[in-house]
Amino acid sequence: MLFNLPRVTTPIAVRWFISVANAAGFGRDISPVQFATLLKECRSVNAVHQVHQKLISSGLLSYPASLLEVSFPPLPSQPYLSPRSLGTGVVAAYLACGSKDEALTALEHVVPSPAVWWNLLIREHIKEGHLDHAIAVSCRMLRAGTRPDHFTLPHILKACGELPSYRCGITLHGLICCNGFESNVFVCNALVAMYARCGSLKEASQVFEEIAQRGIDDVISWNSIVAAHVKHNSPWTALDMFSKMAMIVHEKATNDRSDIISIVNILPACASLKALPRTREIHGNTIRNGTFPDVFVGNALVDTYAKCGSMKNAVKVFNMMEIKDVVSWNAIVTGYSQSGNFEAAFEIFKNMRKENISADVVTWTAVIAGYAQRGCGQEALNVFRQMLFSGSEPNSITIISVLSACASLGAYSQGMETHAYSLKNRLLSLDNHFGGTGDEEDLMVHNALIDMYSKCRIFKAARSIFDSIPRKERNVVTWTVMIGGYAQYGDSNDALGLFSQMLSKPHAVAPNAFTVSCILMACAHLSALRVGKQIHAYVVRQHQYEASTYFVANCLIDMYSKCGDVDTARYVFDGMSQRNDISWTSMMAGYGMHGRGNEALEIFDKMQMAGFVPDDISFLVVLYACSHSRMIDRGLDYFDSMSRDYGVAACAEHYACVIDLLARSGQIDRAWNMVKDMPMEPTAVVWVALLSACRVHSNVELAEYALNKLVEMNAENDGSYTLISNIYANARRWKDVARIRNLMKNSGIKKRPGCSWVQGKKGTASFFVGDRSHSLSPQIYALLERLIDRIKSMGYVPETNFALHDVDDEEKNNLLAEHSEKLALAYGLLTTSPGCPIRITKNLRVCGDCHSAFTYISKIVDHEIIVRDSSRFHHFKNGVCSCGDYW
Repeated sequence: MLFNLPRVTTPIAVRWFISVANAAGFGRDISPVQFATLLKECRSVNAVHQVHQKLISSGLLSYPASLLEVSFPPLPSQPYLSPRSLGTGVVAAYLACGSKDEALTALEHVVPSPAVWWNLLIREHIKEGHLDHAIAVSCRMLRAGTRPDHFTLPHILKACGELPSYRCGITLHGLICCNGFESNVFVCNALVAMYARCGSLKEASQVFEEIAQRGIDDVISWNSIVAAHVKHNSPWTALDMFSKMAMIVHEKATNDRSDIISIVNILPACASLKALPRTREIHGNTIRNGTFPDVFVGNALVDTYAKCGSMKNAVKVFNMMEIKDVVSWNAIVTGYSQSGNFEAAFEIFKNMRKENISADVVTWTAVIAGYAQRGCGQEALNVFRQMLFSGSEPNSITIISVLSACASLGAYSQGMETHAYSLKNRLLSLDNHFGGTGDEEDLMVHNALIDMYSKCRIFKAARSIFDSIPRKERNVVTWTVMIGGYAQYGDSNDALGLFSQMLSKPHAVAPNAFTVSCILMACAHLSALRVGKQIHAYVVRQHQYEASTYFVANCLIDMYSKCGDVDTARYVFDGMSQRNDISWTSMMAGYGMHGRGNEALEIFDKMQMAGFVPDDISFLVVLYACSHSRMIDRGLDYFDSMSRDYGVAACAEHYACVIDLLARSGQIDRAWNMVKDMPMEPTAVVWVALLSACRVHSNVELAEYALNKLVEMNAENDGSYTLISNIYANARRWKDVARIRNLMKNSGIKKRPGCSWVQGKKGTASFFVGDRSHSLSPQIYALLERLIDRIKSMGYVPETNFALHDVDDEEKNNLLAEHSEKLALAYGLLTTSPGCPIRITKNLRVCGDCHSAFTYISKIVDHEIIVRDSSRFHHFKNGVCSCGDYW
């Protein structure tokens, strides 16, 4: 090699040589050894260029040995240097000056070119992260006729794995087989690691099995396949392989480093399974074989114990570690943060400073993420400010956690600032160009931005970011955060449309359990039973949701309940092999909103028999069910037993339910006394409950008092103003009605128009009051007129007090006939097959006259009429409503 070449006795200055050679036209008379010495003395690419040119012009890179006659002054014992040696010397000189491209060009002209120099070039490209260049160099190596050796192939396989490039990797596999390297353990180990990194666990396992069958496997082979199973979310298989490894490899030659890697590889599998006993077993093994003092093993143990929920063991390991690095401190901070012990996490912060260990981005991010995941958004933002003041630079994971905190707070301005910071500091691409290095983190930041803007109800910005991501680059999280945003905070119709796009080809993406839950939520909001059933069928066909039984099944219960099919909700509930507290609460709430209080209380009793302890939410649902089922005494008994028997303190929402329960039963004075006797200050929900009670019982004075309280709290809205306006209208105080309307106008508060929608054969139709925009309007109004005439003959009398306008009775009758729910019913009767239920949803509370009319109409039509309003469900059948006229 060049660095082992003999040196001339007298050094030659490069500049002097070049100047003399240029002046005299020399070059052929210079010794090859002197050229070699000149190349070693070159300190710039330009100097190497000039010496290289002289070598080419002198013919020393291609002349045969017999023609190398020199007339340079004789030097003692001049050795012979071949053109190949001089050529590799040129390559080495270019590399020493940092010019890999010139070195590669020179190497291609060396015949034959040694593999060692190709390996050096490949390794340099990998070291600098230019993985695609490394693979390109290997291709030029093959074209130059140089056979790769057992050093070349592991390097190229590493580049293929880190890119990752499965296509290049499998091509190399063929090259390995053709060149007889399939029995080389170093090459085969690299092949296992490459397939694992490319996501091909099956091929990695096949290569490993072939290694084991040949008997050439070593501890690195086993470490590689164990790591592959851990990476591909097969922790049980990884633990099984680790156990086999312990039995098989103990007879083979190994070293401490290999043992350490084995331990560090397997502990993440224990962490993902929260397998505390296995973690303790491995911990004991590290103590017996002497690997525990190693800082990498200690850090992995701290992290695993923390993720298994055993902070006591994590702290014990941390304190026993003789040497701690910043990763050790980060592991314990992350553990405390994820377990919700933020005080201890900050105490560790203080201890780090005492030990003169600077908190790095991982430390800060761990605390920020812990706060964000626990819903402590304000605390997360405060820590982020401290991080910036300390001079620590956030990374993409930090930004994602901060955006999560902004989303939980609805902090739009801080979210926009974080978005701007990400762009300014290049943590987010400006051109949304995907397909290069770091795109996974870039997409994660995009997804977090969509989630933040959606939860802040800035859907224009959220959808703009979503649409800017090329469709083929969107992953399931991208679709889920956008669908979830629409379903929870926006237009559920947009959620359904987006879900349909998600499943359409090309670039269809399979929804996960979270996506399914979000779309079921949208179906529940819209009462879209038909779509909900289709989603349920999809869930049944796809067995991948079995691990997520809880929240998918819970969402199905909620969807069926809110779509008016509480019996199917119960079917889903009964079919659950395991239930959590939300399962029981969802089923109780379903029965409650349908006025089936006895079934709700039956579920409540069974829940306790199953070992679940009722909490404040459970009692809220029970009180709601009693309120809507005329179960006054039982509701009051449950309210009293909350604190007495269960130790659950009543909050304002519980009082609001009891006030509603009393008011519905006509005990308005008792309800008012309860408001006055509340142990806490009444909240807006309490005053709204009292205001609604005043609407039922026409108590104008108390209604005015409740509204004034809402105004004082800045909690008034169109609903509260509409309630007081209706109360005034019932009392025929038309001047007060006009005053409230003017007040709403001056305050910029608009009354929501009543809207009802109903599912027909060809989709869903929506109607407003007096709506004549539908193509079937003539038939709808004609059918309504016939129905009203028929039910009048049966005893129906229009309740004109629900026509809240200062007009004569005839005009009021006409206004009542145009209510949106009546129009929806007529459309349903025109488009629904006989015997099928007609499902109507209204955005406001159903009016008393429509309730009365529907009761009569249900006697003369062959349909069950199911109406969902803003408060509850009404099932009309054979002249009876499920609410028992108690609503």
